[in-house]
Amino acid sequence: MQDRPSSPVIRFSEFIGIGYFGDKNQHVIAPIFDGRKSAETAWTQVMKSSIYHVIFIAHTTKYEFIGYPLEIKPNQVNHVLYRSFSSLGSLQKFKSAYGGTTFIKFGWHDLTKPHELDVLSQYATVDSVEFKRPEEIKQGTLVDRVRMSSFVEGTSYTKPESDSDFIS
Repeated sequence: MQDRPSSPVIRFSEFIGIGYFGDKNQHVIAPIFDGRKSAETAWTQVMKSSIYHVIFIAHTTKYEFIGYPLEIKPNQVNHVLYRSFSSLGSLQKFKSAYGGTTFIKFGWHDLTKPHELDVLSQYATVDSVEFKRPEEIKQGTLVDRVRMSSFVEGTSYTKPESDSDFIS
């Protein structure tokens, strides 16, 4: 039996909110930081991959956002974006308008421009977006472990032999 790769995975939740914008051709999912410098620093430290997969898990009164690199690289720290939010309305609005190409960009609120979101020029492509209920997440998968906070700095995740068991 061949050893499967073990990869350090760290849950990253240091953003204060999330914004959604776009049109019929493309959408942006933008984790929001408290300033441009925070967004730039986080992007440099966390976003090592160019393609991510996104899952939204809708509960009765909240939702969870998870974005993870499509390829978990062995022997390298891999960051997974995670945050729980209580605004189901924003998720429903995004879900109803979602379609086309989707990107992740880090953003921040400019306090001199109320209700406006600025974003960095860097982006990561999203291969697809899934909308799930908690009971649809398979126990022990990467998504389940991210949700249950089973990752701390220095822990590793061993990718299962089947990709379908890896994701959700």
